[in-house]
Amino acid sequence: MRLRELAAYSARLPLATGAYEMSHGRRLTQLETTVVRVTADDGTTGYGEACTLGASYIDGFAASVQAAVHELAPTVLEGDAFGAETMLARLDTAMRGHRPAKAAIDAALWDLRGRLLDLPVYQLLGGLQQSSYRVFHPLTLASPTQMVDEAEMMAARGYRSWQLKLGNDPLDDAERVNTVLDALKGRTDFVTSDANRGWTMGQAFRFLAAIEGRDTYVEQPCGTLEEVRQVRTRSRHPITADEVIVEVPDMLRCIATAAADAVNIKPARVGGLTRAAQIRDIAVAAGMMVMIDEPMGGDLATAGIAHLSASCRPDSFLAASQVTETHITAASGPPLALSGTPVVRDGLAHVSDAPGLGLEVNTEVLGEALFTVRADRVS
Repeated sequence: MRLRELAAYSARLPLATGAYEMSHGRRLTQLETTVVRVTADDGTTGYGEACTLGASYIDGFAASVQAAVHELAPTVLEGDAFGAETMLARLDTAMRGHRPAKAAIDAALWDLRGRLLDLPVYQLLGGLQQSSYRVFHPLTLASPTQMVDEAEMMAARGYRSWQLKLGNDPLDDAERVNTVLDALKGRTDFVTSDANRGWTMGQAFRFLAAIEGRDTYVEQPCGTLEEVRQVRTRSRHPITADEVIVEVPDMLRCIATAAADAVNIKPARVGGLTRAAQIRDIAVAAGMMVMIDEPMGGDLATAGIAHLSASCRPDSFLAASQVTETHITAASGPPLALSGTPVVRDGLAHVSDAPGLGLEVNTEVLGEALFTVRADRVS
């Protein structure tokens, strides 16, 4: 199936919680996300999304994503709607890096393939392994009391899995963890303490000593894979690699050096659902646990998480994020999707079995396209 057209849109998503804060003063009150629409020769469309969580989290920011999508559009339109690996190879030949842009394109093509085949994307990513999956709520970095208040609010909505944003002073961070876990006693199925690369190794060791006996994973404590590996050698807590896993060779190095017990996979960071599924399968084959997440975004990003999670083996799966459920949909303004967003009940999300990513996209929210590139205009 040939492709007729590619269009890109920008959407601004105010945060329902007012602000989202990570280590070292990284604070956002609004997100800009990029949506890509691809159209096949028969008129069928597919949508994908990539959000970068500002400009200081992963490689790229909204304007760079949009510029890269524009640059890559002719390469996309010269290809076929099917053949995910072939398409990514073409994109990598045309442009090095710029994985968030490739992720938006890749997701749109998966949505299109599912609609053309009348199959949900999870069937194309390996099949349905779990129709419902555990979701975690990320607690923004704040005072222990504020984090407890947020946790209590989300626990009342059925959440039992938690990601605690940390990464500043290690002893203050340990107080945050201890206070939240004391408040949530008996109401936790999964906890991860996420420093977002915020500590040195010495700080990470102080944190570990101060949370001795707590049931939590420790996520991306330091900035490099080697530092994470060294922290793991002295940790009684399982260690999760996150930001250091950008491409497949990173995952292979992580396994070869026994650097982590789990991996948090973000499609926007690794270049899309195609690469995310490959990294997932490699990790699971090596006996590691898996989290599925995204650097924020709207309903399309959440749908990608849902289909990737639904095709994960339950015995290797920790939890996934549900960013629109907790940070976007409660904000003012209409959502990106009119229907099909995964529904959360009692801390579990339920994936849609509709074709593609399963969403009815709200085109009014998208507004006018930033640009549209047509195959008949590609030289």
